[in-house]
Amino acid sequence: MDEEEPINVEPDDQAPLLGSKKATSSLTSWLLFSMLVAVCGGSFQFGWNTGVINAPSATIKEFFNETYHARYNVSMPARELTLLWSVTVSVFPAGGMLGGSVSGVLADSLGRKGSMLVNNVLALVAAGCMGVSKYLASYEMIIVGRLLIGITCAISCALVPMYLTEISPISIRGACGVIHQLLIVCAILLADVFGMSEIMGSSDMWPILLALTAFPAVFQLLLLPFCPESPRYLLVAKGQRAKAAAALNKLRGTHDIDRELNEIMREFEEMQREPTVRWVDLVGQRQLRVPLVIALVIQMSQQLSGINAVTYYSNDIFGSAKFSPSQSTYATIGVGGVNLLMTIVSIPLMDRLGRRTLHLAGLVGMTVFSVLLSLSLLFQDSVSWFPYASISGVVLFVVFFSIGPGSIPWFIMTEMIPMSARGKAVSLAVLTNFFCNFLVGLFFPILQESLGYYSFLVFASLLAVFSLFTYLKMPETKNKTVDQVLAVVLGTPQ
Repeated sequence: MDEEEPINVEPDDQAPLLGSKKATSSLTSWLLFSMLVAVCGGSFQFGWNTGVINAPSATIKEFFNETYHARYNVSMPARELTLLWSVTVSVFPAGGMLGGSVSGVLADSLGRKGSMLVNNVLALVAAGCMGVSKYLASYEMIIVGRLLIGITCAISCALVPMYLTEISPISIRGACGVIHQLLIVCAILLADVFGMSEIMGSSDMWPILLALTAFPAVFQLLLLPFCPESPRYLLVAKGQRAKAAAALNKLRGTHDIDRELNEIMREFEEMQREPTVRWVDLVGQRQLRVPLVIALVIQMSQQLSGINAVTYYSNDIFGSAKFSPSQSTYATIGVGGVNLLMTIVSIPLMDRLGRRTLHLAGLVGMTVFSVLLSLSLLFQDSVSWFPYASISGVVLFVVFFSIGPGSIPWFIMTEMIPMSARGKAVSLAVLTNFFCNFLVGLFFPILQESLGYYSFLVFASLLAVFSLFTYLKMPETKNKTVDQVLAVVLGTPQ
């Protein structure tokens, strides 16, 4: 561990305050710049690659068939085409599981900033694989690219929320954490728009569409070197007090950082007194096991909520209301716009109402509207206005997802887990998220075929369980340090 003598660091003159007069709770230009570089290069990457494959799916399947015919002089059997497309889609969360499993090691060894820089190199390789796939007549290159970009996106989903919460003042930490989800939603919406056949979803343009994932990687590679490293990482993980103070000065735009620096220093001293956290300690030590279990269940509540099922059924639901295929596409994009709008609305609410309140309200609302959505779809032929009730159900389901379960799981773990175990815990959390994503992608088609619209009742049951768990176990982390949150979780005096 690198030891440095404490030094006094003057405030950065290039970091004027943009928020309140109180430096330690304000949004400075350097803090805003660092957050934007992190999310535009990392969070945007995840959202883009989540949505980009959907709109041009029919065109890409045609490429699969044409390539197969050119190789074997016969058309690809329908069942084989379906299997190949399933692999193309599901390899993304499979790569995410790999990325999630190594993200903590990277975060602890290379730092938050260093890991993000290295991660972008893999993103460029993935973009190249997908971009040249048509010209090499190789659908295997798409699959390899999707696997690599899945690894990249999972690492970003671990690093970016961690970086955001560690560089943010405690009073606006929740709002800053939501920025990660905001850029994910924004990227999904843009991917849906650009993926339309009239724009870049055509047979000539789809390889370029997939390769556009290189742009956020280049953006971050160029600008991230100018951003400060996480002060908490520099001090607690590396023992570099002078560098931590310099980074904190730059982010806060003031030399009045003693209180925040001392709080980080206390965590560093506590970490020095304790042995290095091993993987087995995450289960063996109660002070780590309890918050970790809560964080993992919160991650599961996001992916097992049925949000992907609602997205899948959206075109059918709009079609049942007599929308034409093109109108259904635009309506689906409109739902994405609602998701984006409500994510923006949740930003100021996060530090006013709190994480627990918003997550619980989101889960309960999704439970109610998944039941109503299932009933309206089941009886849409019997009641004339039920198709429109289905549309309302989709919109309101997305609204409640956006205000809490969409964003909170990504950053809540960094507010509950001590720095000494954070890298390993975040790895497990991201691995859990992508594993649940993989399960939904694998089993939802089977569930849909077996139960049809009743499948939403399965998700409603899961949502009810997650709502009860949140009510009973999830602590409020708003304006609290990790030690304060742990005291609540473990029921110990502070």
